[in-house]
Amino acid sequence: MTLDAETVRQLVAEVVARIQAQTPPAPSTTTPSVPARPVSSAPQPQPAVGLTIADAVITLATVERLPGGTKRALISTKAVITPSAREHARDHGIELMRTSSTAGPATASRPLMIGHADCPADVAPRCAAIARSVPGAQQLPATGLADVVATLAAHSARDGARGVLLSGRPAVAVALANRSAGVRAVTARDPASLLVAITECAANIIVVDPKMFPSGSLDRVCSDFAARDLPSPPTELSTPAHPPSSHCSCQGHAHD
Repeated sequence: MTLDAETVRQLVAEVVARIQAQTPPAPSTTTPSVPARPVSSAPQPQPAVGLTIADAVITLATVERLPGGTKRALISTKAVITPSAREHARDHGIELMRTSSTAGPATASRPLMIGHADCPADVAPRCAAIARSVPGAQQLPATGLADVVATLAAHSARDGARGVLLSGRPAVAVALANRSAGVRAVTARDPASLLVAITECAANIIVVDPKMFPSGSLDRVCSDFAARDLPSPPTELSTPAHPPSSHCSCQGHAHD
C-alpha cells in the first residue's frame, strides 16, 4: 500500500509523541545545593607573630635558630631554601610558607664576592658551587693572592660586600686583608669555629683552606655568611689604631 505524504507525516508525529511520553524527564542541569560542611570550632594554626624570615637564602642554620615549637614561618617568594634547610624543616614539621610581604634586603645590596688563590688543587668547581648556593654571588678571576685579597678588601670596604676566599695560605691572606681599613677577615679550620669567628669579629671576609672543609659544609657556611645579619664590630676593631707612644713602661731597654 502506498502512503501519501500526509499519512507519513501523521505517523511520524504519533511515534515521536509516544516516545516522548515514555521517556523520563531529563535531569535538571542546575547543580543541586550541597550542604555546607560544618566549620570546625578548633582554632586553625596561624604563624606566630615575629616568625618571619627576611633572609634571601634559608639555610640549615636559619631553620635551626627558629624557636622551639615553631610550625610555620613566613619567607619571601624569592627566597632560596637550601636542601639541608628543607630537610630539617620537613623532619621537624615546620612549614616554610612563601609570601610577598616578607621581602628582605635585596641580595644585590650586599653581594658576595668569591675568589681563590694559591690553592694546590683546582677549586674552580667549588667556587662555582658556592656561587650557585648564594643568589647574586660573583666570582673573581684567578690571579695572585695579593691581587685577589685587594679586590675583596675593596669591595667589602666600599660596597658593603662580603668576601669568600679559598686559599692554601689562609693565615697570609687574612693578614693581608686586615691591612685594609674597614676589613675584618677571619679564618678557621672547621665550620663551627669559623661561624664563631664570624660572629665575634663581625667579619666581612672569610678565608678557608678548601682541603679542610668538605664541599657541602663549605657551601652551607658561605650561604649562612652571606645571609646573616652580623652584630656591630667589637669596640677594639671599630676604634682607629693609635700610633705607638714614644714612651712605654718597659724597663728592659732605653728608647731613642
